[in-house]
This record gives sequence, structure tokens and C-alpha cells, in this order.
Amino acid sequence: MLTRIPLRHLPRVVWRRIRREVQQRTAPRTPRPLEIDGDARQLARRFRERQAPRFFDLSPRTAALVAGFFPEVRRATLEQAEAIRAHRFDLLGSGERDLGPVIGWHTDFKSGHTWPLEHYTRLTLTSPEGGFDVKVPWELSRFHHAVRLGQAYLYTGDEAYAREIVAQVGHWIEANPCEFGVNWAGPMDVAIRAVNWIWALYAIRASEALEMDFLARWLASLRQHGRYLVRNLEDGWPRTNHLIADLTGLAYLGILFPEFPEARRWRSVGLSRLWRELERQVYSDGVSYEASLSYHRLVAEMALSVAALCVLNGIGVPARAQARLRRMLDVIAACTQPDGLTPQIGDADDGRLHILTVHPDRTRIMRDHRHLLALGAAVLGHGDIRAGPADSGLRGWISAAGPEWQDALWCFPSGVAPRLRELLAEAGRADETSLSRGFEQGGLYVLRQRDFHLTVDAGSVGQEGVGGHAHNDTLSLTLCAYGRTFLIDPGSFLYTSDPAARNAFRSTAYHNVLQINDEEINRLPERELFHLPPDARVTVHRWLSTPAYDLFDASHDGYRRLRPAVIHRRRIWFDRTLDLWLLREQLLPVDASGAPPDEPVRVTLWFHFAPLPIRLDETRNAAYTETDSGPNLVILPPGEFPLRVALDEGWYAPRYGVRERVPVVKFTGRVKLPADMTLVLYPCQGQPDRDRAHAAGLAAVANFLRALASPGD
Repeated sequence: MLTRIPLRHLPRVVWRRIRREVQQRTAPRTPRPLEIDGDARQLARRFRERQAPRFFDLSPRTAALVAGFFPEVRRATLEQAEAIRAHRFDLLGSGERDLGPVIGWHTDFKSGHTWPLEHYTRLTLTSPEGGFDVKVPWELSRFHHAVRLGQAYLYTGDEAYAREIVAQVGHWIEANPCEFGVNWAGPMDVAIRAVNWIWALYAIRASEALEMDFLARWLASLRQHGRYLVRNLEDGWPRTNHLIADLTGLAYLGILFPEFPEARRWRSVGLSRLWRELERQVYSDGVSYEASLSYHRLVAEMALSVAALCVLNGIGVPARAQARLRRMLDVIAACTQPDGLTPQIGDADDGRLHILTVHPDRTRIMRDHRHLLALGAAVLGHGDIRAGPADSGLRGWISAAGPEWQDALWCFPSGVAPRLRELLAEAGRADETSLSRGFEQGGLYVLRQRDFHLTVDAGSVGQEGVGGHAHNDTLSLTLCAYGRTFLIDPGSFLYTSDPAARNAFRSTAYHNVLQINDEEINRLPERELFHLPPDARVTVHRWLSTPAYDLFDASHDGYRRLRPAVIHRRRIWFDRTLDLWLLREQLLPVDASGAPPDEPVRVTLWFHFAPLPIRLDETRNAAYTETDSGPNLVILPPGEFPLRVALDEGWYAPRYGVRERVPVVKFTGRVKLPADMTLVLYPCQGQPDRDRAHAAGLAAVANFLRALASPGD
């Protein structure tokens, strides 16, 4: 690892390792009791009455507004809250588990593995062989569920929900003394827990269950969280969403608890460095450098939440940070599919800051990013962060947000509620005829119109070449049409608890790409589960979006390590007049002599489908979905094609820890270089008509060739 670190970062990384070693050697063997000092007691006495700093209006009035707009949400919230009161949790694909009357905060309840109550520097968090998942106790101890209990209390006024928050927080503090146990091993999780505790605390601020002695204890623990964070910022190399989470926690604590002597520093470090990291970790076009749309959402959620808190308290947000946030929301709006979900490009581990929006569907809550568009419209059009009435980006977010306005209502009820219907009506009049977007630095391209939507990934592995959350998905695509998702990215499934599955889900064969000789596009280190070497260099030769067509044209050299060495070039042509896509695959030899190699190469074209019935037409060398109602998709060559179609079975992880079988279509064969191959991706309403698809494909090929020959193109 040290050999990969840029020289300018090496001193910091080495110093952190030395510091960690010193911590491990000098850390106490036994926990210290929680100190409840005068600052915490004084703050507890005046907490309910103080008017500043301000927090979001978590009140029965706000809960009634949310329920008025979304009547089904109240019922779903109470159902989830009742399960939480009974200590039944469904986390990271566990399925609903009853954790019993006493929650084991140090246990991966999926595997039964328990970490000892030792100083966090002495714990072994993972095993090379897998078998258990440290993310499970971390996720439970992030306390997202406390916010749900708080919302239930606001809907009903039932003190049982507030008492459950108090009981669980109190038990957690007792069972997890500062710096001891697995739940202090990750600063990111400490920060997210602090934020969710704050939301829950304000939700039950008026409750009788919040007795003075307990409140002082809770506040004292939050102070410990702040002290821990400022000493343990994850600012080594590469800097990732972990550091942004740490800074988010510090910003929350520093803004909301100025009574603590350390708060000024927490606020200064949290805000100043958060805005700098946003520029460092987000490309200027708005795409997160993590090479993952799930982590893009997490970073946007954290930065937007802090920006909302700043707006509420009259704290300025730098113009450059505003610009990054706007562009991040543009990416979310562009990548949101017609079904409201976002493709799982790169890693997806269900990571969130706080979960305010309620969905009965757990897959949707993790893959529907539209709540940020609504919140962004509220934050970036509110107070000191203004968006004029002619701001087309703001209207675009509102349009894409659709019904996902719960977060915005919880944060800004008085501003959002009276404008909500008006804004949605305005969005309905917005021009949506040309929604294709290219994000050049991040390497994301979206070819779409109406409810036709195709994404293609032409980005790097990210994180300055580390590729911690990247997959071998170079030039991979996902496809939706007529409101139905057809081609998917299989997702991530698990991280350290199953190394073999981890590597499988990030491998070349698990993506909609062209593979040669069963090789990986980027080498896949077996033991380094959060590293993907940047072997493949991507070149985007052309990106055009016109009223008649979109053209994406790119290549990568990830197969230059082979013998013979090969360049793969993929052109995607979206014919807006015919409502179809062409996939043009070109394989070019890399040979200094210029002579084509004698040996053919084995080629596989992968297409991972959503759970749909698939049929093959061997006469036409075609594959197609066959559903009784609604749209279908036909994939076939419009002419001679050297690969033969076959149907296989693969895995799809709709969320972390969950996988299901799905059909996989592959075209395989041996070809001599150079090679040129074309496929038609033809969506249709009703039963699939291969003759019509073939004819439309021929027309699209003619349009494509005509456009290539046109002057200026």
C-alpha cells in the first residue's frame, strides 16, 4: 500500500500509522466512567427553553404536515417504530431479527460473532476468510432507528416511543464506554451516531421521558463523541466519504452545542474542512470521485444536511460549496431512472447519514435518491442560498423529485408546505424533451428522453487511483424503457464478510461489458478488497446530444496486457426518432508492426437483466424479454454477427446483504482482430416483434452511418 501513496501524502500516512501504534501501546486497559460535568448539567437545565442555536422544527405540527401530504407515511412509520420497540431489526440484509430484551451492541447478529469490550485500537475488525461483518454492529449503533422512533412520537405523542429512545441510548452509553468496543473503532460511525442522536433528541425534546439527569448524561456522551472525532479524523490517503462524515458530525456538534468549550473548534474544523473536502472529493462536474453513485448520494446527503443547518442558523455557505452541491444534485437528477431508482454503479452498502423519508420498500429507501433533489430545492432556494425563479436546475430537481418531499418537509415545513403544490405544478411545465447529460470528469453519461434512460460508465476507478469503491464496469451500461428497468448493474452484496462474493460482484463478468479471454478489465487483487488498480485508461472520443440522436463513443485499453493486446471501443447510438439504441463494438489490435495477429480472441458480451422472463431466438441470434403485459426488450444483431447468444443465470443484489437470481444473456465466440460488431437494443410496447426490431435496427444503422459521415460530426 505504501508504494501506491503519492509522495506528498506519504508523511501524513506514515505519521498516522505511528500514532496508531502509539495509541495501541498506551491505551488504557479499562474504561473510564462517563464524566458528567457542570457544562453538561447546565446545558441540560436550559436545553428545552433555549431559542438558539436553531434546529429543524421537529414538532407535532410538522408531523401533521408530512402526514397531510403523505397519508400512508404515518402508518408505515408507526409499523416500523413498533418493530423497533420490540427490538426487531432488519439491517444489511439480515431479514427481521428479534434481538431480545437486551440488545447486544457488540455482536454481528447475522453470524453471531461478538467483539470483546477492549480499547478499539486492539480489536480485530475483520478476517481474511470472512465469516462475520463488522458493518452490522456499526449500522445498528448508527441509531437511524432512533429517528424513526422520534417521528412516531411526533405523530402520536405516545410517550412509549420517547421512553424507548431513552432506554436504548442509555443502555448503549453504559455498554459502550468511550473508546472501548467495536462501536468506537470507526470515526465515521461515531459521527453518524451523533447526528442521529441529535435528531432523536430534538424530536423528543418536550417529552416527560427526557429527565434532567438522563439528558445531562446524553449530552455528556455527545461531548465525548465530539472530542473523539476531532482527535481521530480520517484524513489520511485517500480521503473519502469517511472524512466527510467525520466533519459532518463535528459541524453538527459545534453548531448546536456552543455551550461546550470545545464547540468553537468543532464548528470551525467541521465547516471549513467540510467545504474544502467537498471540492477535493467531488469533480467540478458534480460527480463524486468515489466511482460509486451510492457514495455520491451519501456525500451529497451529508453536505446538504450541514448546509440546511447553516441556512437555519444564518451561517454562510461558501459559493464554491454551493456550486458543488448544485452539480451533485444535477448528477442525481440525470441518473434517476424512470422508476425513481438510481443504477448501482460502483459499490453500494446502504450507507446513509439520517433516514427521514419513510418507504415500506427497503430496496427503494436505499436506491431512491430523489429526497435530496427536493431538499436541495429547499436549501439552495432558501435564505442566504438563493436560486432565482428562472433557475432551470432548480426546476429540474423539483421535476425529478416527484413525490419524495418528506425530507424537505421535515427540515423546512413552513417554507416547503405552502409552495409544494405550486412547485410541482411548475415542474410539470418544465421542458423535458432533452435530458441527456454527459459528466466528462466523472465519466458518467446518460442517454435519455421521456421514460427512455440509459447510463454508461466511462469513469476512472476513482479515489486518486485507489479504486476503493470501484467495480470493473468500464463502459458498462444500464437500460430502462417505457418505465421498466431491463438491464441492471448487479450491485455489491457484501464486503469483508464474504471476500469471494465481494470480488465476484466487482468483477468484469458481473457487468454489462465486453470481456476478452475471461480476463479482468482491471486486475482484481484477491486480498485487497478495497483496491482496484487503474489498469484501464478510458478515452471518450465523442459525445453528442442532438434532437435526433445521442452518440457516445469511447474506448479503453484494459486489455492491453493480453497477447495479443487489444483496445476495446464502444459506441452507443440512441436514435430518438426510432426509440432504440445501437451498440457498436470494435476490437483493435495493439501491435507496433501493424500486422493483425493470427490468433483469435475469445469474446463475451454480457447483459445482466432485471428479474424478467427471457427467451432466445436462435434463428435470429436474439434474446428478448417476454412479459404478458407492458414493455419488452429485444437484443439482436442487424446483420452478420460472429458471437452466438446463450442464456445463463447470475446474481443481483438489490441492496447490501441481499441477493437473488436473475437471467444473464451472453453473446460468446472467437473472433480475429480487428473486429467490428453491432447489436440493436430495441424496446417495444407489448409482445416482442423480432422482425420489427430487425427492420428498425437496419434503419438505425443507416442513420448512424449517415451521422458519422456528416460534416461537423
